[in-house]
Amino acid sequence: MAVTVGLDIGGNAVRVAVVDTGKSSRVVRRYAEMPLPTGAVSGGEIVDEGAVSEAVAALWKRHKLPRKRVVVGTANQRLAVRQVDVPQMGPDELAEALPFQVQDSIPIAIDDAVLDYVPLEQFVTPDGEPMESILAIAVHRDVIDSILRVMDSANVVPSAVDLQAFALVRSIFGLEPGVGNPLQAIVDIGASITQVVIARAGTAHFVRMLPRGGDDFTSALRDGLELDGRSADELKRTVGVEPLGLPEGDDEVSQARRLLTEQADSLIDEVRGSVNYFEASSGDQRVERLVVAGNAARLPHLANRFGRSLSVTVEPARILELVEIGNIEMSDDEVLDAQPVIPTAVGLALWGETL
Repeated sequence: MAVTVGLDIGGNAVRVAVVDTGKSSRVVRRYAEMPLPTGAVSGGEIVDEGAVSEAVAALWKRHKLPRKRVVVGTANQRLAVRQVDVPQMGPDELAEALPFQVQDSIPIAIDDAVLDYVPLEQFVTPDGEPMESILAIAVHRDVIDSILRVMDSANVVPSAVDLQAFALVRSIFGLEPGVGNPLQAIVDIGASITQVVIARAGTAHFVRMLPRGGDDFTSALRDGLELDGRSADELKRTVGVEPLGLPEGDDEVSQARRLLTEQADSLIDEVRGSVNYFEASSGDQRVERLVVAGNAARLPHLANRFGRSLSVTVEPARILELVEIGNIEMSDDEVLDAQPVIPTAVGLALWGETL
């Protein structure tokens, strides 16, 4: 039985999951998190390497975590994921040819990027040419270098750097193709970035990063009601959004809910645009299910408003149906409360696993 550690460097905390993987079960042995100073991570990028390294080191020391077989995730505006059609070739040949094959599709200079790909499907053109669709991934090299410096400073040895989006698919939709292979989406709302991931049969086919998140909700209350950051954050978690329509009234709660609802609608519009774009480009196939995750997904009634606005089945992330929970020194209530934020770390720990 192999033990793998998934490390999620989020906007306001670093989170880690230790997972035992075997032929018949996947068991979360430990889960822990450590808060980050405000501004240490912004837009998914590490801004203060020292602060993040200190938090990672403290997390490992406090919980006596394994220092090898660690997979760390990344999600930021300086990565690009594009579906590209390339001639069929062997894996080694494609890896060598990847820079040439994707250079016109990736909005990052090839010399500045770390490249990878995920195979999707093979097909033959009307002219009889064997082709293959791949999901090409490009991340700015300095983003990866920053992560590696943090890990080295914390004395933790990473086995891989993976996209958080791929980890979310593994932990929320599972490693097993779904019945009928429906299109399913994940909206993971972090502090300053929201990930939109559309998957089929356990494989991501579309990834988009939206530069907004829970901090925008807090800022709307801080600016609109002239509150300090802590009061705005507490009020946000209390009043939430309106499930349908806009709230009326001039009292503070009604004003707060109106401001939060306007932010929610702006986010929903961007998510809708991403989903509509993918559906149109994939032959008008429809997303049948949308899962809402992330720390900001805890905002009361936000998932309900997503469902009503997008006319799709919306549900919160539930990974407890796909993994077992071992003795992780958390109560059942604490485990349930962690469900919006635990999927990324668990999915990273499932990196390389297949059924």
